[in-house]
Parts: sequence; C-alpha cells; structure tokens
Amino acid sequence: MSGAMLSVIIAVVGVGGTLASAVVTQVLAHRAELRRLKEERGIRLAEQQATADRHKIDQLQNCYVQLNAHDRHYRDVMLAFAYTLKSGSVEAETVEVNDARRAQRDTRAEAQLVASDEVLKLESRVNDRLTTAYRYLMKAAVESDSPARRARLNQVIDLLDSIIPQQGHIRELMRFEVGTTKTLPDWYSPEEAPATHNTQP
Repeated sequence: MSGAMLSVIIAVVGVGGTLASAVVTQVLAHRAELRRLKEERGIRLAEQQATADRHKIDQLQNCYVQLNAHDRHYRDVMLAFAYTLKSGSVEAETVEVNDARRAQRDTRAEAQLVASDEVLKLESRVNDRLTTAYRYLMKAAVESDSPARRARLNQVIDLLDSIIPQQGHIRELMRFEVGTTKTLPDWYSPEEAPATHNTQP
C-alpha cells in the first residue's frame, strides 16, 4: 500500500471518527437534556401536588374551625337560655338561639362536602343531641312555669352537658386530620361517644 493511499485511509478514519464523536456527543447531550426536562417536570408536578394538598388541608382546617366554633356556640347559647328560663326570667328571647342554630346548620352543610366520614359520623351524634335539646328548649320556652317545665329544662341542661366529652373527641380527630398532632391521644375513643338520642320529651 502506497503512502498516499495510507494517508487517505488515515484521513477518512480521522474524519469519520470526528463525525462519529460529534454525533455521539450530540446524542448524549440530547439525552441529558431530556433527563433534565423530565426532572424539572417531576419537580413542578410535585410542587403542584404539594400546593393542592396544602390547599385541601387549609380548606379542611377552616371548615373544622368553623364547625367546632359553631357547635360550641350553639350549645353555649342554648345552655344560657335554659338557665335563664329556669331562673324564671320573662325577658328571655329565642333570637340568639335561632341565630346560632342557623349558623351551625350552614356550617354543617359545608362540612358535609369537605369533612371526613369519621368526623361527620361523630359530629352527627353531637348534632342529634343539639337538635333534641333545641326541640325540648323551644317547648319549655312557651310553657308556663311549672314542675314539668323545670324538669324539661333540667333535661335540656343534662343533654347539653353530655355533649362536652364528645366534642373533645371530635376536636382531637380534627386536629389529627389537619396535621396539628401526629397521633390521637390515648384517651381518644369514638366508641365511647353518646349514642343517637331520640327520646321524646
């Protein structure tokens, strides 16, 4: 083989190697870019999911704050009204009780779309007792003072007092669900919740 031919072969191999190197470099760069874009997309999706999760938690927390506050306010207003009637006051009015009832009902309607099944189950027991207490209280409000009326008011007071422990259980479950606490307390036991109250006065 002549020197000229060898030079041509070497030149062809050199050019081929250079071209192949450029192609390989381009392929590797393209793969690296695809990997980078995939990683960025994964990060974006994770951030979007985290934002959506945070929004859900915020919505749930706001719902639970309102539900807890309105249940307690409704109970407290009825209790104060029952004691006022029991003391024989003729100036007691049902306006505040009815306002508290409306606010609690509206909050429950929102909670039924947002709250967990477990919270709704426990809160429904409390609501059942609040509803029963309201019914007893409104009957007592239009009755004249008598031993029967005082007995009905005592029944309302006992019923409203019996709600307090269950409200504590619901509050702890709410705190757990929104991440305020990492575990439920040892004393948490929804099975100890009061049963549905359907007794007629």
